[in-house]
Amino acid sequence: MGPPREPEPVEQPQAARPTVSDLEALEREARAEGFATGLAEGRKAALQELEEQRARLEGILLGAARPLAGMDEATEQELARLALVIARRVIAHELTVTPELILRTVREAVLALPSANRQIRVLLHPDDLGLLRALEATEEHWQLLADPSMERGDCRLESDSSRLDARVETRLAAVVDAVFGDELSAVDEDPEAEMA
Repeated sequence: MGPPREPEPVEQPQAARPTVSDLEALEREARAEGFATGLAEGRKAALQELEEQRARLEGILLGAARPLAGMDEATEQELARLALVIARRVIAHELTVTPELILRTVREAVLALPSANRQIRVLLHPDDLGLLRALEATEEHWQLLADPSMERGDCRLESDSSRLDARVETRLAAVVDAVFGDELSAVDEDPEAEMA
């Protein structure tokens, strides 16, 4: 028995070296995989970029539409103000041309009060009060009173149990409310000041 012997090296089979055609096939396969991966990543990036551009464009379009909507609302309010100014001026003109209209206003207001009201105080502009007296168109249960703070065509009725505001402003406001509802609650108290 002597010194241990070194094991004889076992010859390992040499790995087959790739041939040129094997290397070319491997290269084609790697290239195809790289192309497919790059194509998928490129498409994903392009879709993301398109989505971002679409979102920006949509924002621009919405931004452009908002001022127009605001302009529509502003135009509507300005038209309502103009209509009120015209209505006030027409009423004032009609009262000078047909002063008997104040009598009709008072009669309609009286009819709107409950029928139990017998004694009614009728407050009018002093010129309208003089007109009613000149027309001798008053009822015996009406007590006519001048109110210099009222405008021509205004009328306010009071009794022991009720009050009725039939001023021109109040009647116009009722018409505007009926036509436009709450949309024009922002209409100024005196739009003539803006229009003048």
